[in-house]
Amino acid sequence: MVANPKRQALEKLSEYVSHKNQDLGFETNSATWDIARDIFQGSKGSEFSSAVNASDTWTGPLANTSAEDTKTDVDAVDTVFSDLLDRINAAITALPEELDESDPAVNWPNESE
Repeated sequence: MVANPKRQALEKLSEYVSHKNQDLGFETNSATWDIARDIFQGSKGSEFSSAVNASDTWTGPLANTSAEDTKTDVDAVDTVFSDLLDRINAAITALPEELDESDPAVNWPNESE
């Protein structure tokens, strides 16, 4: 038995995407974190939008609209990046950790299919 090279590559990709999500301030995509974040500090979109409509920056009806648009857009980006990580991790889970040495998948990405 040998390590599955495709799974190893996806694990590296998952780690990379996870770190990039953290760099952007999207801490994690776990359900527990999402619930705690929403209860205690709001979404990332709420964090950014609060600066748009603040007494020391800009207030008024247009500021309200801009703040809501900012919240919606940032939360949408958060969802896209979180979903990407979920899909990568689902692909990892679907692959075996080890392969028989005779399996053509051992030669991934150069396997013949």
